[in-house]
Amino acid sequence: MRRMLLLLLCWWPAFVAGQTVAPRLSGRISDTLGNAIPGATVTLIRLKDQAGLLFTTADTAGRYVFQLLPGYLKEPLAVKVTAVGFLKCQQPVDAHTTDIHFTMQVAATSLLANVTVRSQAPIVQKGDTLNYDAARFTEKSDRRLGDIIKKLPGVEVDESGVIKYKGKAINKFYIEGDNLLDDRYSIATDNINVADVEKVQVIEHNQDVKMLNGIVPSDRAGMNIILKSRSKLKFINNAELTGALPRAYAVEGKNMAFKPAFKAINEVKLNDMGLTYTRASGISGLQPPAGVDAARTLFNNSKMVNLNDLYKLNPHTGIRLNGFYLRDDQQTDNIFRTRYYLPGADSVAYTEQNHNQLQTEALSLGLNYNVNSPKTYVNVVSSLNHNRNTGHTTTAAQNSIAATNQYTSTDFNNAVNGYLIFGKKHLLNYSNVFHYAENPQQTIFEPGALQDLLNDRLPYLQTHQYQRQQSFSNGTTFGYRKVLANWTMGFNAGLNLQQQFLDSHVELLQPDRSYTIPKGFGNALHWKKSELFSGASLTYNGNRTRLTLSAPVKWQYYRYANDSLAINKDRGTRFTNEPSVNWEYRVGREHSLFLDYRLDYRTAGIEQVYGGAIISSYRNVASYETPFLMSRNHSIRAGFSYKKVIQVLFADFDVQYAATKNFFMYSTLIRDNLTVVQALPILNNSKTAGTSMRVGKYIFPLNTTIVLSGGLNTSSSQQLQNEQLFDTRSVTKSAGISVTPTVLKWLKLDISSTYLQFNSRSAQAAFRVQHLQQWKQQSGVTVYPLKGWSLNFSNQYYHFAQKGNPVTSSLFMDAYAQYNFDKTKLLLRLSCTNIAGTASFETIRLSDNMTSTASYMLRPRMLRLWMAFDF
Repeated sequence: MRRMLLLLLCWWPAFVAGQTVAPRLSGRISDTLGNAIPGATVTLIRLKDQAGLLFTTADTAGRYVFQLLPGYLKEPLAVKVTAVGFLKCQQPVDAHTTDIHFTMQVAATSLLANVTVRSQAPIVQKGDTLNYDAARFTEKSDRRLGDIIKKLPGVEVDESGVIKYKGKAINKFYIEGDNLLDDRYSIATDNINVADVEKVQVIEHNQDVKMLNGIVPSDRAGMNIILKSRSKLKFINNAELTGALPRAYAVEGKNMAFKPAFKAINEVKLNDMGLTYTRASGISGLQPPAGVDAARTLFNNSKMVNLNDLYKLNPHTGIRLNGFYLRDDQQTDNIFRTRYYLPGADSVAYTEQNHNQLQTEALSLGLNYNVNSPKTYVNVVSSLNHNRNTGHTTTAAQNSIAATNQYTSTDFNNAVNGYLIFGKKHLLNYSNVFHYAENPQQTIFEPGALQDLLNDRLPYLQTHQYQRQQSFSNGTTFGYRKVLANWTMGFNAGLNLQQQFLDSHVELLQPDRSYTIPKGFGNALHWKKSELFSGASLTYNGNRTRLTLSAPVKWQYYRYANDSLAINKDRGTRFTNEPSVNWEYRVGREHSLFLDYRLDYRTAGIEQVYGGAIISSYRNVASYETPFLMSRNHSIRAGFSYKKVIQVLFADFDVQYAATKNFFMYSTLIRDNLTVVQALPILNNSKTAGTSMRVGKYIFPLNTTIVLSGGLNTSSSQQLQNEQLFDTRSVTKSAGISVTPTVLKWLKLDISSTYLQFNSRSAQAAFRVQHLQQWKQQSGVTVYPLKGWSLNFSNQYYHFAQKGNPVTSSLFMDAYAQYNFDKTKLLLRLSCTNIAGTASFETIRLSDNMTSTASYMLRPRMLRLWMAFDF
């Protein structure tokens, strides 16, 4: 009952805000003869600064409609109309105006000399917004929005689909100005057809809360997708069907809408071809090797229904539903060879051959109510997630052992956030976040694992481990800001409450079918934490300079006790201050310098303080009784951003440094059949430093973007392994190039290459120096021999060279022939993957004093027929 009342209180402000009836402003636009002027641009402007507030276009009858919020009418406004061949018109608006009609005069013309009209520039900058012309970055073989975005100069897309600008991930992804997908925007980049895209906009210093524009600057960019007019007037329905030999299939059906009042991306898809739905769901399954498409190593049977719908009640108010159901069965096979090099001649090595199976069933539902106008902001989000996993791994090491893991997680979240503004200078903020989660888990090892540690070195039948964690938290924040010309002063205060419970125990099934309980492998841990926080901030937002100074302080009280282990308990208080500085200075019109500094304290949670050991795999045991204050970290990042929009040249350079003081150290005992990790109260320091650069230039004659990147990073830390304490220092160097030139109208090339070098050494005597060189090369050629036809051949080559070990390499080759039936909107593709018949992929990974070689079994050569069509 208490939870129901809390939900009602959270939703009540949103319900009240939604009841305001928005006034309408409409009219008709015609010429002096009374003929309608369709397509005329109509703008609602603020007279004092001519700022545009709302935009629309006249329909085929010349009519337009605006829906206004009451707050608009408190200041002088006007409606401005423009149309090609006519003189601009403008009329004022007052509180009593409901209809404004325009009669436009034909503009006077004069004879002009013949001119040649060229296509518009690929990039146009207006204020803080970069407009990329999608057509200039689209090739004939491109299918999805993501194919365009990854070629935009200044924009970077990593392997997981995260979009970055100036080295930082974007903070929002909009479609026609609306946030439909939150962080799961890969649903849009993987589904929206390139034929529907007009522009891609990058909004520098994007502030999602409209009433905070010009008050609270942002150091991150947002991205907005502008669609073609025809794509905004109808539902878009399409399907993709794939059949393959050896027998495999994939089916996708999609329903999309991008209307002003309704936006949706809904899809149903299923396959057994190794295609994962991680990007659409956020749920990761069995992990492929880094840098390799999961479809090459994954054997699966996956089904997913994905719903994303946004209903606009008015231009600033919307209700959004996001949800999915996922059923996923996955299998992989791999071999791991791991060796730890310790100071001296000592080393520990082991080999594991694994057959992995994972069954996942997940349901997620989210409901969002949002009011985001220049005068009002209310955001209410509720979500429910339920995830059930059953994993089974058979490992052949010294002895064969099977591990079965059943894991269920359920969590509910509700968040309310709102802003109010008074007198144009006073801003109030309120937010509340409620979270509840529970995740029971059961693991069975057969035959019994860790005999030396658990059962006096005697064999036994099975190990049963049970875990359950419950978590409840609630946080409330109140904030106030006052605007003084270009300065904004801010204050906030709040309270966070957290309560958790961790239960775990181990049972051993003996040969006589009886159960025994080993000592030291149980937890009944109760955890509570209360946090009071407050802070002040000062922001300056000028023409060239943006500066934010922040000084939050926290007072934390914690208490925990373990009913299963009397000595595993503690309580105390901690006061911390975590200042930060964010500064940016615009050099000229396009370039900028920036500097970020932050002091962070890392404190423990229930996962870091349990004293009873928990088994994490057939050979790994850990107990993490760390101090509440775990580390203190100073980090600084500075750089220079160079941009020439007319020349389509973007370059970013930055340096980073971080110094961390750790108040504990992990002690690791490593044996060929056992790894035990414990936390010890040993002070130690670690440091990281690095620099990176990225240059993107659009080459007009080749209609391509060339991207150059490079990086240098160093890190130093201390290790405690097998009771030996030693320092390590590692250096990582990287470089990359990517270019996709259109050499001729019928010939396109695709070339990219990345190089990575890793070195690790120690001042400790007889420490084995680690050295690895890794090279990944991708190339492809696409030929357009006849209208509608495209032929492609591509390859990926991986090369690993490690000091003291043989060189390993892998080659993947793929090809396809495609024909596009323009009139019927049918696309056919016949492809062959893994033409070389590569049976396995081997990769090498180094970290400080550890070398790991992984070999993954690959899917065989496959012939596929793919069909895509609209309906």
